[in-house]
Amino acid sequence: MKKLQMFLRMVGKAFKERKSRVAIAFFAIVVGVGIIASLFSVYYDISIKMSEELRVYGANLVLAPDLQAANKEMNIEQLDKIVNKFDKDKLVGYRPNLYGVAKAKAKGILDVKKPVVLVGTWFDQVDQVNPYWKVEGELLANKSVDDEVVIGKEAAKKLGYDVGDTITISVEETGKEEKLIISGIITTGNEADSQIFVNLSLAQELLGKPDKINIAYFSVLGQNLSSKVKKINKTVNGIELETIKKIASSEGKVLNKIKSLMYLVVMIILLSTLLCVSTTMMTIVTERKEEIGLKKALGAENSNIITEFLTEAAILGGIGGLVGYGLGFLGAQAIGQSVFDSYISFRIMIVPASFILAVLVSCIASIIPVRMVVDIDPAVVLKGE
Repeated sequence: MKKLQMFLRMVGKAFKERKSRVAIAFFAIVVGVGIIASLFSVYYDISIKMSEELRVYGANLVLAPDLQAANKEMNIEQLDKIVNKFDKDKLVGYRPNLYGVAKAKAKGILDVKKPVVLVGTWFDQVDQVNPYWKVEGELLANKSVDDEVVIGKEAAKKLGYDVGDTITISVEETGKEEKLIISGIITTGNEADSQIFVNLSLAQELLGKPDKINIAYFSVLGQNLSSKVKKINKTVNGIELETIKKIASSEGKVLNKIKSLMYLVVMIILLSTLLCVSTTMMTIVTERKEEIGLKKALGAENSNIITEFLTEAAILGGIGGLVGYGLGFLGAQAIGQSVFDSYISFRIMIVPASFILAVLVSCIASIIPVRMVVDIDPAVVLKGE
């Protein structure tokens, strides 16, 4: 016990006598570990955060009848089975579509009807699946509205309608006709601009296809969706879930580039911290040559002195690692708020990781200074040479 007390007093004295040198090494560890802890805190959240940000580009999965299946339609029950295979916190939204050919009466031209593509969908899912849609007017409030319609910009121009006008839509195959109020005109930049949209239930009634859909779009969080899609496809028949490769691959490329950049920054910070701590420790050893020589002259073994220096480095690194993690976590929140407008999750595993990393960095940085301790000759040092 007395030996341990004496050992700890020597370590404490070493810190006290060289406050400026210790402060430099401590500051280097705190800054280095703080930045690394901040980056790793962001790293573990970045897949979800980036995936959420990239959802503005639209759906990344599409469900459709199997190409080999004779029937090119699905029912809502099949869609529900697929939906239930995703975690609720990962499924941003999903929107089914039913397509059909209809005729719309052109405005101001008596009895002139033009062919249009009629699409039945769920408008309450548009913000989740297609947030890039620009809407003049408003989308339908709920799925039970059967007297309103939303038309694409090009279709509105072709037929001569504006928001608030009444349009007549008819389907020759079923002989059904409806007069609908135009609640909104959408601009999407794709084929939807030339289509006419109604609630799915109304489209099913007009087209005579109850409970049927042709396709469904999913917006799902996460990377490596291909493996998830393969597992799901093995459990269903007649339908097939696929990734929208253009969007899914873009997400993967962006995330991989960001992660590669983070790895590079972490390596640079680690090397900088190692260099700074190592240089400081070498200076401390140089200043303590006479002390080390006296200890050797009094019978201290090299192993005893090496243990003392490594203990000093470990204590310095451990405390610096914990302080650095605290600052790093605050830095991660600042990054989360400025980049993603949300907070970064607290992950307990980063705390011990920061502590261990700081201790290892301090000890590794002390290897060269410790080798200098071994080479010190007490006879030469105490003679003042």
